[in-house]
Amino acid sequence: MKIQQRINYQQYPNKFSFGSCARFYTTTNGDEFGTNSWLFRDDIEWKRLAKYEKNHFCNINRVNIIQFASSDGSEAYTQIISLLENYPNKNSDKFFPIKAYDIDEEIVNAARSGLINTSLVDRMSLQINSEDYSKYFTETNKILNIKEDITLQNKKTLKATNLLKNRVHFERADMYNILAELNDNSDTILLCRNILGYFEDNKVEKFVKIVSNKLKQGSMFIIGQHDTSNTFIDRYLLENKFMKIFEHVYQKL
Repeated sequence: MKIQQRINYQQYPNKFSFGSCARFYTTTNGDEFGTNSWLFRDDIEWKRLAKYEKNHFCNINRVNIIQFASSDGSEAYTQIISLLENYPNKNSDKFFPIKAYDIDEEIVNAARSGLINTSLVDRMSLQINSEDYSKYFTETNKILNIKEDITLQNKKTLKATNLLKNRVHFERADMYNILAELNDNSDTILLCRNILGYFEDNKVEKFVKIVSNKLKQGSMFIIGQHDTSNTFIDRYLLENKFMKIFEHVYQKL
C-alpha cells in the first residue's frame, strides 16, 4: 500500500512560510515525496538539539551537516540560528557551512537569493528564539515569486543577512546520489526531515539501511513528525543500530 499523505493546509492557517509545501517530487529511484518548510518547525526541540550537538561533537574539529529537501532554506537557517544563539563563540563555526540539497532547481535558486516569505508565526518564532533577529534577517520590499506558491495574507519577505548566507551552501542534487558519495568519519549530522513519510514503507526501510551503512558510530540522523506518523521508521532505525536521543533525533551506535 502506498503511504502518501498530502498536507491539509486548512489545519495550519498561516503556518507555512513557503510555497514548496505544495510541491511533490520524484527521485532518481522513483520515490515520490513532498516538501514544506517554515522557521523553527516545532517537531524538533531546536535549543535542545543545538546544546546536544555542541556537547556531543566537542572533540571534533569539523562537523559535516547535510540537509536533504532544503526547500527555501528555513530549516537550514533555523539550525544555524540555534547553534549561534546557544553556542555563541567562534567554535560554532566548525558546524558550517551546512550543505543543503534540493532537487527543485527553482527552489534552490530562491534559497540562494536569501529571501523567504514569512508569516506572523515565522516572525514570532524568530523573536522567541533569538536575542536580536535583525542580525539574521532584514526587512525588504522585494517579492519572492515561486510557481505554486501558497498565498499568505499580509505576508512579508525577509532577506537573510551574510551571517546566515555565508553559513549554508544550497545545491541542486538528488539525495540518493549524495548518500552514495558520503564518506563519514563519525562527524556527520544528516537531516532528512519530513521526506520519508511520503515513501512506501518498504522503501523507508531500505533507505534507513543505506543511511545505517553510510554513517559511523556517533553520527546523527534527524527526521520529522510526518515521517514517524506515516511509517515505521522509528522501529527501522532501532533495528539498524540507531539510538533515539530525543524525539526525531537519532545517533548511530
